[in-house]
Amino acid sequence: MKRPTLDPEWPEEVVEIHRNDMREMWDRTIEPQIFNAYHNQLDLYRELVDRYGARSILDIGCAQATLALLLAEEGKRVTAVDIRASFIDYAKTRYERGDIRFVAGNAFDLDDLGTFDLVFANQIIEHLVRPAEFLRKVAEFVRSGGIVVVSTPNHDYFRSPFPSFTELGDPAQHAHREFSAGASDHFFAYTEEELRAAARDAGLEVAEVRYFETPFISGHVLIRYLHKFTPPSILRPFDRIALRIAPRKLAHQLCFVLRKPEGRA
Repeated sequence: MKRPTLDPEWPEEVVEIHRNDMREMWDRTIEPQIFNAYHNQLDLYRELVDRYGARSILDIGCAQATLALLLAEEGKRVTAVDIRASFIDYAKTRYERGDIRFVAGNAFDLDDLGTFDLVFANQIIEHLVRPAEFLRKVAEFVRSGGIVVVSTPNHDYFRSPFPSFTELGDPAQHAHREFSAGASDHFFAYTEEELRAAARDAGLEVAEVRYFETPFISGHVLIRYLHKFTPPSILRPFDRIALRIAPRKLAHQLCFVLRKPEGRA
């Protein structure tokens, strides 16, 4: 994938995603903890693709499409979708090789996307107050027996400042706050139990639950200062130990791997 080059004619939202792209993917010196956390997420997602043998992949809400581009370069057939056409245009400038289709639009309004072995819906569900409905819609893009991967901030993380989904009360009263764009717009977070209930209501099987990204990777609680001079190869063993000791409390992120039951259309 190509390293992006800043274009002064870009709109502000694209300049911002370029800024994020540089610190997350390309230049570790800008904010090492952000770079390390992002690459840790990419490694997890790519591991799941390999674990479940997925060859065709849909990435909903792909933003700059880093994950989609990497998977295409690794030989997967990928469709990358984002509701923001400017982000899709930006993603196209980074393309070098691989079987990838870029689509601008709301995935749930697109009738011809097809079905896939695995669908990613990462860092989306925390912006929505009808999680089971969302999961049912995502599952429409998965073949029978296929996989849905959903990641989201973990409510039970010891530094989480947000109420849980059930603490919001009637979800309808918060519908106007849905579809916010960034982490600064979060107003609640999900627990494992809440997502298990949503998956059950959506008719999906929980294949795996993964807690990930302890402070050793995220850089929280001043550990970010270690990232300036400590390589990830040293930080990751401490991250794994922390996840074994207390994953629910020490992991900033939560990942659900859901399976669409065999025989379900």
